[in-house]
Amino acid sequence: MACAKSWAFLFASILFLFPQLSLTAQIPFQTPINVQSSHALITPDIDNFINDLLKDYNSPGLSVAVIRQNDSYEEGWLTEFGSYGIAKGDGSPVTPDTLFAIASNSKLFLSFSVGLLISNETLAKERGQEISWLTKAKDLIPEWGLMDKDMENIVNIQDMLSHRTGLPRHDFSGTVKEGGVSEMISTLRYLRPSAEVRQTFQYNNLMYETLSHLPHLLLNQSFESYISQHIFAPLNMTASTYSVAEAEASGNFADGFHRSMRDTIADVNGTLTPTIPYFSRPGEEKIWAGAGGVITSARDLTKWMGMLLLEGRHPVTNETVVPTEVVRYAAEGVSVSEPTAKFPELSPVVYGAGQDRFTYQGHEVVEHGGHNPGFTTQVSRFPNDNLGLIILSNDEEFGTEIHEIVRFKLAEHILGLKEIDWKSRKQEARAKRVSSDREAALPRPSNSTLPSISLELLEGREFFHPTYGTLKPCYVGPRNNTTSLSSCEKFINNPASKRILESPFLSSSPSYSSSPSLEQIPTLLIPLSSFFATHLLLRHFDGNLFNATTVWTNYDVRVREGYGGAYPEKGDVISGLDERFVVEYVPKGRKEEEEGFAFKGGFWGMQGKVAKEPSGSGKDSAEVWFEKV
Repeated sequence: MACAKSWAFLFASILFLFPQLSLTAQIPFQTPINVQSSHALITPDIDNFINDLLKDYNSPGLSVAVIRQNDSYEEGWLTEFGSYGIAKGDGSPVTPDTLFAIASNSKLFLSFSVGLLISNETLAKERGQEISWLTKAKDLIPEWGLMDKDMENIVNIQDMLSHRTGLPRHDFSGTVKEGGVSEMISTLRYLRPSAEVRQTFQYNNLMYETLSHLPHLLLNQSFESYISQHIFAPLNMTASTYSVAEAEASGNFADGFHRSMRDTIADVNGTLTPTIPYFSRPGEEKIWAGAGGVITSARDLTKWMGMLLLEGRHPVTNETVVPTEVVRYAAEGVSVSEPTAKFPELSPVVYGAGQDRFTYQGHEVVEHGGHNPGFTTQVSRFPNDNLGLIILSNDEEFGTEIHEIVRFKLAEHILGLKEIDWKSRKQEARAKRVSSDREAALPRPSNSTLPSISLELLEGREFFHPTYGTLKPCYVGPRNNTTSLSSCEKFINNPASKRILESPFLSSSPSYSSSPSLEQIPTLLIPLSSFFATHLLLRHFDGNLFNATTVWTNYDVRVREGYGGAYPEKGDVISGLDERFVVEYVPKGRKEEEEGFAFKGGFWGMQGKVAKEPSGSGKDSAEVWFEKV
C-alpha cells in the first residue's frame, strides 16, 4: 500500500493551491515498481520530516532514493523511493521517474569515460602509446593552450579532474560557440590563472568540458554516444540522456523553480516561479555535457549507485561496467577542497575525480553535489556501510540546503547515528553569509566623483574578450544631446530589462526600500550571451568604478519559443541580483594604456588562501579584461 500524505500550501508566485504529495516505495532492484507497506529505509517519520522541510522552505519538490546492499535482502538489495511535492508548474507530482538535471553529478560520468579510455588496451595499441591519468593535456588535445606557457606544458589529466590547474572557475565564459567544445578549448589560453599548477583547489567546469572532447579525438565518437554505449546501456539507464530535446519530449522532465527577482542583500525574497523552459536549449548543451549535462531520474540513479557500491560491477549480473581501479581512483583524494572540518561531526574534505571524500560521525562518505539553474542534486555513498543516497531537488535557492539536511537525516536514521539539527546549522550559516554580503555591498558615496567619460559616449563602442565574448554597453538615464542606438532602445525597453532596472540594486537605506533612481546614478545595461547570465548591470560607484551584477532571465527564450503567448513576461524568471562584483572603466592613457573594462572583485571565482588577485592598476588589475575594439 502506498504511504501518501498531502497538504496544500500557497506558492508566492501562483494564486491557487497545489497538493503537496509524498510517495514512498520499496522495490527489488531493477524490477517494476511494487509498492509495499514496509519502509525500512524511508520511514513514515522520514516522510513527515521531508514534507515539513519542504513546507518550511516553501520548496516545490524532492525526489529521494535509498539503496542498500545486504545478503538478507531479496536479490541482495533493498531500494526505496520517496517522492515529495510537485515536479512542474502545473502541479504534476514528483515520482521516481521524474527527470532532473543532475548538474555536476555528471562529472563522475566524465571521469569514468576518461578511465575507460585509459583502460582501453586496443586503443593503446592503435596509438602506439598508452594513456594514463598523468598524461599531459598538450599531448592529447591539439587545441590545448593556457595563458602561462609553463602551466600549459605541465597540466595533466589528473590535474584537470581534481581542480588544481591554477585556473579559477571562469564560469561566465561559458557561451555557445559555433566550433563547439573544440573552439572552447582553443580559447582557454586567454583566461588568467590565479595560482600555480597543483598549488590549490579551484573548482573549474571548463576542464571537465575539455576532457569530454577525448572520445571524439581518440575514437571519432561523441562524448554523449560514448557514455550511452558504455554506461547508460549496460546499466539499463533507459531514461538517462544528455539531450534536452529528448528529456522535454518524454513529458517527465521537471521544471526547475526560481524565486524570481530575489535579492538577499536588498531583503527581497522573490516570487517562486517555474523556470520554463529549461535554461539550456536543444543544441546548446554539448559544450556543457562533460561538466553538468546528465538528465536522469532517481530510478535510473539507483542502478548507477548499485554499480558504484560494487566498485564498477553490474548490481544484477555482476559483470564489469567500469574497471574497479577506475572507480577507486575517482574516489581517492588528490586535492584538499576543505582543509578544516566545518563541524565536529565532519572531517576535512578531499577531492578526487568528480568525487568528494570525507567522514561523517566516523563513517566514510564519497559524494558530489550539483547545481544547474533551477536544479540541485546530491548523490552520496557510504562505501563501508553499503549505503547509497540520491536526493534531487527542483529548487534553485534552497535545494542545496535541503538536500544536505536530508542526506544527513537519512544517514543518522539508517546507520543509527547521533541526530544533529542540521536545519538550524544551515540556516544560521546562510544568515551569516547574507549579513556578510550586506556589509560588503557598500552604497555609492554621497560625494562620489563622476566617471572620466560620459557614459552616453560608451554606447556604440564594443569591448572584447576572446573567451567571454563582446560587450556592447547601453546607457540608461537622462541624455545630453545624444540619441540612443535603436538596438539599445529595444534592449532596455523589453519587460525583463525594465524589471532589472527597477531592482533595489544598492541602497544606503537600512530597509532597502529607497534605492537611488537611474537619474541619480549613471548606469549601463549590457546584453550577455553566457549560459548563466543574460544581462550585466553596472551602476556607478565612484570615479571609474562601478558596482556590478550579472543577471539571468529566460524572457528572450520564452519570446523566441512562444511561451506565454503575447505576454511572455508573465512567467519569466529573473535571477542573480545579489551576485555582486566590481568593474572599472579604464580610459586610454598617455603611456599606451589600453581602453577597456577591468572585471574584478571575485568575478572569476577564485578559491583557496594561496590563490592571488591580480595586482597593479588598469588592465593589470583585471581578473578578466575586455578591450575596446
